[in-house]
Amino acid sequence: MQGKDMTKRPLTIFTICALALGLAAPVHATGVKVSADRFANTVPLEQMPLSRTDAVEAAAQVPGAAGVLLEALRWRGRTAGQIGLPAKLWCADFMNFVLRRAGGKGTHSRAARSFLQYGKKLDGPRVGAIVIFYRKGPSNGHVGVVRGTDGQGNPIVVSGNHGPTVREATYPKSKVMAYVMPPNYVLEDMAETARQAATQ
Repeated sequence: MQGKDMTKRPLTIFTICALALGLAAPVHATGVKVSADRFANTVPLEQMPLSRTDAVEAAAQVPGAAGVLLEALRWRGRTAGQIGLPAKLWCADFMNFVLRRAGGKGTHSRAARSFLQYGKKLDGPRVGAIVIFYRKGPSNGHVGVVRGTDGQGNPIVVSGNHGPTVREATYPKSKVMAYVMPPNYVLEDMAETARQAATQ
């Protein structure tokens, strides 16, 4: 009798584990059709910062980078006019504005692609990094600050000129031209600005 119980126990544990795994399966694996655009800019599948504080803490691993992200997040929902920027093609204007407000220097250019020559190029997305996107045309582009990535590695970006406002959105990784971190002297200036603000 005792032998029978011992042979049944592993089966019972296996069954429970199988049921638990089945319950944890993602919704799209059950055959239920889900509209892709409905979840295009929501909770990502991989672990990433979910709140403004978490994202800034992740960016804080690089001195000064947290200031860039925090400053960009501060202006979400604002239009170019509310910030005091030109009304058209203002993503680079916003990026330079954010860098100035964080205590650093930008490219002083209205071109998104000017950030391709700014700072150190990275091999992939980093929270608080600047990302430059390709747009059709020899000099067209878009620029913003990385907040995280979704489950497919697409960057979640805070940028100006996303529609009429500063907005957080997921962009296709296929359009990324480069990820850059501001130059060290800029990061140091921003870190010093943050330290001074903390003592006031």
